[in-house]
Amino acid sequence: MSSSTKHELLYFDGAGRAETIRIALHAGGVDFTDTRFSGKDWPAIKPTTPLGSVPVLKVDGVSHCQSVALARYAGKLGGFYPEDPVQALIVDEAIESLNELMALAPKSPNADELLKLRKEYQAGTMTKFADFFEGLIQQNGGVGFASTPSIADLTLWGNVKSIRAGDWTGVDANFFDAYKGITATVDSIAKNEKVAAYYASKE
Repeated sequence: MSSSTKHELLYFDGAGRAETIRIALHAGGVDFTDTRFSGKDWPAIKPTTPLGSVPVLKVDGVSHCQSVALARYAGKLGGFYPEDPVQALIVDEAIESLNELMALAPKSPNADELLKLRKEYQAGTMTKFADFFEGLIQQNGGVGFASTPSIADLTLWGNVKSIRAGDWTGVDANFFDAYKGITATVDSIAKNEKVAAYYASKE
């Protein structure tokens, strides 16, 4: 990639599916434009995206989509993606599964129905996926999905942080506390120098 390559990341003004990309690009020393917009602006922006979704990463003016593909690209630039093919496979299955877990979260306009559905989701789907993530981390020695911090670790950290903040209505904020490997991975990312440098740059 040329040092003159221009990057622009488009996403809502929040962490969501873009934060992993932002952190990894910053870690790679990529000077990118972090374009954020509010929900009210989305109807006008949506038709300009490749598939009517965000995040979108423009590279020299060409729009690219799909959050995992963008995270993988950014991870390679920022040192958050393993070179070993097997470790890369594990990171890929972890981040794809993390995104699937988010997508499977039930929704309902009825508050009582939403709480009921989310409790069932936590007891079933969330537990199944969390057990899977914990298994992958324990296979790796108890911290992280690979031998070095990865985009999957960043995404896990973001999801757990969101749940602990109470952003997932009906899901216990301390749900992941029982998982030693997940907790260790989240704590490791929270102390990661590259992650800290990204947030320091925003102050």
